[in-house]
Amino acid sequence: MNVDAVVAEVAAAVGLAEGQSGVRDILTAIGRAQPAAVREISRMAQLPVPIVTAVCNELRKRDVVEHTRPVRLTERGRQAVDAGQPDLSARCVSCDGRGLMIPAELAGLAARLERAAAGGPQAKRELDQTHCTIITKIYRVLRMHEAGALAGKRVLLLGDDDLVSVAIAQFAAGLGLGGAPLRLTVVDTDPDVLAWAGRQVAGTGVEVELVEHDLRLPLPASLLGGFDTACTDPPYTVPGAELFLSRAVAALDPEPGQHVFFSFGSRRPSDTLRTQEIIAGLGLAIRSLWPGFNEYWGAGILAGTSNLYHLRSTAASRPLIDGDHTGPLYTADERAAATRPYRCAACKAVHQVGPGSQAGSASPWQRIGDLQLSGCPECGGTVFRPMPLHPRQAARPSQAARPSPAARQR
Repeated sequence: MNVDAVVAEVAAAVGLAEGQSGVRDILTAIGRAQPAAVREISRMAQLPVPIVTAVCNELRKRDVVEHTRPVRLTERGRQAVDAGQPDLSARCVSCDGRGLMIPAELAGLAARLERAAAGGPQAKRELDQTHCTIITKIYRVLRMHEAGALAGKRVLLLGDDDLVSVAIAQFAAGLGLGGAPLRLTVVDTDPDVLAWAGRQVAGTGVEVELVEHDLRLPLPASLLGGFDTACTDPPYTVPGAELFLSRAVAALDPEPGQHVFFSFGSRRPSDTLRTQEIIAGLGLAIRSLWPGFNEYWGAGILAGTSNLYHLRSTAASRPLIDGDHTGPLYTADERAAATRPYRCAACKAVHQVGPGSQAGSASPWQRIGDLQLSGCPECGGTVFRPMPLHPRQAARPSQAARPSPAARQR
């Protein structure tokens, strides 16, 4: 089996923005974790679940991956992929790559947080809420503690459906308030989250300031320039990252070296690049990055994980957005405005699906189901592969979208 040829074919068939490297990352993840669920492979390869699924389906066609579930290599696939590769993993099995352990002094913290989360507000998908696991709450607090960004500091949480404020309060209470922040403030647009957090923090000895506020509007003057540490887990959109990080920078003390803990899911290469350009544009320096640090309940497309960035402010730190934000913010906003290209599996023609438009002409298919029902206008096929979002003019237009000869002459 020629692995290089297979990788090239699969990358082309799926239209993978990551190119051949993305296919190789998936093969490496399968080889290390097999047999493994697609979600686990997605987490290891740092690629969305639908992309991993599409790649695995193409690998099955080429006898690299078995047709059964969970995912594993065929014997031919294993021999080809493992050729010349040592059977060795340096990943810590105790901390799972987070580089942290839970000290004995915090042995009862997880149980207290379980009780605090029980009966809490349900995640509101329209606000891109997805609750992180109890262990993730603890590890986030420990990361802040290890960085010297918690005890005696002024801490701001921009959005807190994960109830990290409760974890901070319980952490401090378990240490006799030795690890308590000087100021703890939560800003959230969801009154249910604020009310629940307030009730759970009560009695811990830690005071929390709860502020109901929509971050599409500038922060209240009382929150500007007054914090040493900001934590945020924004909507997993590039506009969401830019807005929430801008509000975080606006809230930080202007003295360089303040902390931002930023949780953000793995994105396609163009979105990841844009997010890191935003970080640099804000004058923030990336001190550390832990891939797959955060785990969530019920988050499917990103395999229920996100990365944790530890950022530090500099003398050049300035918000990129200081006024109102009126554009798309949440995932649903972007999906409503997006047009995605789909490639016909039979003839390889590319068709645009969604509410977007090109040259003032709306796509005839608002959903992929509409295209499947009508069939490919060029060959009648009904199987289509999603392609990365990119400017529409970059795709090969279908016959339905091509201008007539008369129109081209004009």
